[in-house]
Amino acid sequence: MLRVATVDLPESVTRRLAERAAFSESWGEFLKEHLAGFRQPVAAAAALIGPILVAFVYAVSDFTTMVEVAGTFGLTAIAFLLGAWYVNRHDIREAYARHMTAQRQAKADLKAGRGVAADLLLKTRPSFYEHEHGVIVLADSGDGRTLYFDVDGTGDDPRWFLYVNGDMHRGNWRWLKLLGSGNVTEFEAKGQRLAGIGDTPYVDAPDAWEAISLALGEPQDGDVVDMPFEEVKQTVSRLL
Repeated sequence: MLRVATVDLPESVTRRLAERAAFSESWGEFLKEHLAGFRQPVAAAAALIGPILVAFVYAVSDFTTMVEVAGTFGLTAIAFLLGAWYVNRHDIREAYARHMTAQRQAKADLKAGRGVAADLLLKTRPSFYEHEHGVIVLADSGDGRTLYFDVDGTGDDPRWFLYVNGDMHRGNWRWLKLLGSGNVTEFEAKGQRLAGIGDTPYVDAPDAWEAISLALGEPQDGDVVDMPFEEVKQTVSRLL
């Protein structure tokens, strides 16, 4: 049975949202930090090794040799940095886009100032469907309705780690759905496991998920679908 109540945001959530909302780096600053800052292992290693190497060469040789070694080391480091950027350029752009999205959502959540606290006591085992970017979770929320979670497996969603280690199979779920962005946060899974962990279907056909989403009314993460749990599972199985 699912119980919900609208509440003010806890202080810990407000503090975390404020940190995200304060993100102010431009794309140039973000790229510079990832390319030449200490977030980039090559840059960090060059910054630590370079001065020691130059000082050592100067101590055991002459000024001309030191300049040559410094120049060679600098050009090599630049080549490695450019190579690192080329290999990771898509990941860096995606990371910046995630930061910007998180900033916008955090501002919306802080402006709303409230969320929906949910407590679900499960009587039947939920269903899981893995895909390229995470896992879809369906659970019986009672009263002929079904809870829908779209868990991101590529970020830092704690539900993904709970799913991987089997704790999403526990019988009591609690979470907070933010009213500004609609994001699910503060998720907890407690109690005894409902059943053993079986094989989870893996679905790699994007068209299938589009059809399922339409059939279920295009729910978002944390929404409750106005269909019985067994009917939802049959719909999903039929469309996969």
